[in-house]
Amino acid sequence: MTLRELSYLVAVAEFRNFSQAAEHCAISQPTLSTQIKKLEDYLGVDLFLRDKNNVDVTEACREILPIARRMLDDARAIRQIAAHASGRQRNQLSLGAFPSLASYVLPEYVFRIKQHYPELKLQLVEEKTHALIALLLDKKLDAALLALPIAPDTLDSRVLFEDPFTLAVSADHPLADQAEVDLNQAANENLLLLDEGHCLRDQALKLCDPSRFIEHDFRASSLETLRFMVRNGVGVTLMPSVAIQPEDKDIRYIDIRQRPSRAIALVWLKTHPRIALLETMAQLLAYKPLP
Repeated sequence: MTLRELSYLVAVAEFRNFSQAAEHCAISQPTLSTQIKKLEDYLGVDLFLRDKNNVDVTEACREILPIARRMLDDARAIRQIAAHASGRQRNQLSLGAFPSLASYVLPEYVFRIKQHYPELKLQLVEEKTHALIALLLDKKLDAALLALPIAPDTLDSRVLFEDPFTLAVSADHPLADQAEVDLNQAANENLLLLDEGHCLRDQALKLCDPSRFIEHDFRASSLETLRFMVRNGVGVTLMPSVAIQPEDKDIRYIDIRQRPSRAIALVWLKTHPRIALLETMAQLLAYKPLP
């Protein structure tokens, strides 16, 4: 029984289709079928129930799968440690951030990292929060900038800074002259939000009672699109402080009395082989808050 055979087992169990599993494993379907049959003969049990249109796992396979996945994860971790020890990954690091944060903090953060680690080759990844978490859990990403809280208990985090929200309105909006506003004062306004899947949308909906606002049909893919819509008087939005542009004379960013904010943290897998580096990097990035 080999790790390769176990990877074939996991692939068939996940896809429930030999053709798709073979494509995923980059081998031919006959080869995959032969390897699975070889594993079944070795174990002395059937692992899959097959018919013309369906593939299902047997009870024995269902019990084996968690162990197989752990063995593959352990083998991957061993390879990562070995690669680090041999120096192949010593000068490489992948860092992710979600869209409503990436373009505002990564330029400064990359500068800080390069100042302290000039030989480090950074790979930057911009994805939505759920995709970044999946990449971290799958060990395809070293660390990510995320808004807390995060659910998986296999991840560790260090808070870098608090990012307060402001209410963004057009310069000619009735609230534009206010130095501070209660969210209740903005009730019945057209509330502009990012599209589904953006964590900033979820954060805004937690802060703003949807029943007190008119949620606009428009869904933006970026904060810059929201800024354009606010500037043209289409509605109001919650804008994180990192994205404020004080020089924009057509928009007013008003402090919110409730002081809502999001905690931005550097997040990594608890079993990451370079935790010491990530801990040091978190201290570096949190050394002084971004404006």
